[in-house]
Amino acid sequence: MIFGENLLALLVLAIGAALAFGNLMALLLPRKQEQLAEDELERPPIGRSIAMIALGMLAAIWALGSLVAADDADETPTAAVSISVAADEH
Repeated sequence: MIFGENLLALLVLAIGAALAFGNLMALLLPRKQEQLAEDELERPPIGRSIAMIALGMLAAIWALGSLVAADDADETPTAAVSISVAADEH
């Protein structure tokens, strides 16, 4: 695999961060009047943007935590098998 076992966490981190950052920038930097078409808003709806920022931050923080936890754990998990042999006393 290209990025190993952490590919899903990396993708969630990228998408979550992009979702949060994109909506935050849309709120902070509204478009100019000359860039707008007739039916477009200058600024996105505040409630939807706040919800998308929160969702993106949640996904990014969760993915970052998963990546940090994966680095602390063994990279190649091994199954510890203990076989107990009991002597038959017949």
